[in-house]
Amino acid sequence: MVEVSLASSSGLKTWLRILAPMVVSIGGLVMLRLLGPDFIDQRTIRELLLPLGDYAPLAYVAFLAVRPLTLLPGQVITAVGGMMFGTLAATLYSLTGSFLSATLLFFVARKLGTRPMQRLCGSKYSAISKAARRHDFQFTFLACLNPLCPTDIMLIAGAASGARFWPSVMGVVLGTIPGTFLTAQFGSGLAQGRTVMTAVSAVGMVVSLVLGVIFGRRFYKEVNEAPVEAPEPETETARGLPAAKEVLTTP
Repeated sequence: MVEVSLASSSGLKTWLRILAPMVVSIGGLVMLRLLGPDFIDQRTIRELLLPLGDYAPLAYVAFLAVRPLTLLPGQVITAVGGMMFGTLAATLYSLTGSFLSATLLFFVARKLGTRPMQRLCGSKYSAISKAARRHDFQFTFLACLNPLCPTDIMLIAGAASGARFWPSVMGVVLGTIPGTFLTAQFGSGLAQGRTVMTAVSAVGMVVSLVLGVIFGRRFYKEVNEAPVEAPEPETETARGLPAAKEVLTTP
């Protein structure tokens, strides 16, 4: 009975850590909605960007590329991009930044190995890493289809576990397209004071959230129903290094 209680408590803490970025993202979007065009509008933002001139988009993309290191939620930055550049431009810049940040995260996670993710995910790490390694493209694609899902954590888990680079990163880029467009439109609608556009974008994000949960339930079920296992020892293969050759000896 005590073991069941401890396992339940450990699982709850794990999911609270994983869902923390989602809570921060929701809070940031709600804050932007409450501030609205009365606080800042598109013209004010463009005046602030004047000193950067033609380099403003490059600065925005560069910031998105290193965003995971700042621990800031990507959805809020995308919404701000919509306020700065408009829906289509912000979507293009955000997708470019997503590709660069995913690439950075992938190789950093591969270099660091499995230990950081084992500490973060606890007893569920083994199940998450197996799902990420087995379904690399589908895993990151469905994680990103849900615009408030902790994509960074899912990508790191896959990279640290030996998932393939291109399927994982392309899953991130393609999966973020719907959520990125809707979030950029949400920010653009706020900056321009278009209540209808903002409302439609908000509804679209909710629908995307629901669809992400529905399509990704196979992976959630696989993770939740997996038996609790001891953390796997870190191997050279998981860190992207060639496995050590066995020494052949004669009897």
